[in-house]
Amino acid sequence: MQIKEFLISDIEAVKKFTDAQIGVGYYSFDELKENQRKSVTTSGEISSFVLLDPTTQEVKGLRLAFPPGNWAGGKGAKLRPDLWPFQIHEAAYFQSLFLSAELQGQNWGPKLSQKSIEIFKKLGAKGIITHSWKESPNNSSFRYLQKIGFHTIIEHPLYWIDVDYVCPRDGKPCRCTSIEMFLRFEKESA
Repeated sequence: MQIKEFLISDIEAVKKFTDAQIGVGYYSFDELKENQRKSVTTSGEISSFVLLDPTTQEVKGLRLAFPPGNWAGGKGAKLRPDLWPFQIHEAAYFQSLFLSAELQGQNWGPKLSQKSIEIFKKLGAKGIITHSWKESPNNSSFRYLQKIGFHTIIEHPLYWIDVDYVCPRDGKPCRCTSIEMFLRFEKESA
């Protein structure tokens, strides 16, 4: 597998992947273009990554991640910056992480996330905000984020209810719960 920056030229393959993995219509072409644009830092680096099968060039994973100043919320409407340990302009955002079923549990999620974290630390971000999917199989979304150091802020029932797509868990509308979480970057000791 190959990890590479999420480029505009990847949009069509990423759309095919997200439709198959998340649910048809979770991301539109326009939204993916906007997410790719939001992934570009002021210095021109890209903070979102795709995982490619080098043989088929198929997308097998996606980490959407936005640097501080390039985002104002997630897919759902709820956000509680009053409960965060840093300000929104100091925080990066993990939008989505999805992997093909055959690659889950093989450490690709942490590898994709680490690439984004490296960029955010270089930018001087104080941490990352995200929303995990409480109803993910075996609560894998929450467990994965907790394993890499994220802490719970608050739960948001019906977080994705206004997103116009067919949820793979409960159809349309999505009635799943989000757990808002944060990861605080520790200062490097000299």
